[in-house]
Amino acid sequence: MAYRPAKDVKWITIHYTATVVGGPAVTIETIDRWHRERGFREVGYHFYGRLDGSEETGRDVLADGRFEPGAHSRGENSASVSVCYEGGLLPSDPNTGVDTRTPEQIEWMIGRIRKLKKLYPNAVVEGHRDMPGASTQCPGFDAAAWWAEVEAQDAIPPDVERTEPVSPWARFLQLILGRLK
Repeated sequence: MAYRPAKDVKWITIHYTATVVGGPAVTIETIDRWHRERGFREVGYHFYGRLDGSEETGRDVLADGRFEPGAHSRGENSASVSVCYEGGLLPSDPNTGVDTRTPEQIEWMIGRIRKLKKLYPNAVVEGHRDMPGASTQCPGFDAAAWWAEVEAQDAIPPDVERTEPVSPWARFLQLILGRLK
């Protein structure tokens, strides 16, 4: 396992598993198996968020002052840390990537990115599809715009009412599941 200096991290790259919501559960072990079948040494992602918002870890980024490059964005692995969420496809259209994050996944993702930004303050949050040379729909939403919205909400003074950043697909799922108030 070769580590790189933390100062090398330029991106926090957001991914999805490209699995259908409501399909079989996907764990980090599942992804590890998929990645090994593709010839990777191990799971390529650093952090993984399940539908319930629980986190599973893959490659190491928490070593003091260094990180283990992932295998998740060809050409940028040595300069990026990955955050992946379970889902990204709907049963009605399994060929089109969309934002299927649950409210729990959104909460997890915000917390995880905030922690990573403390380790890598200059890293830019970017979706896999927006990385140089990428040709994918992953993660199904504009991650940079979403993160800018989160940061804008963070800048609102505490005495002003905030609105939670919720993606259109998460709002749709909330309505279906009866969670939207």
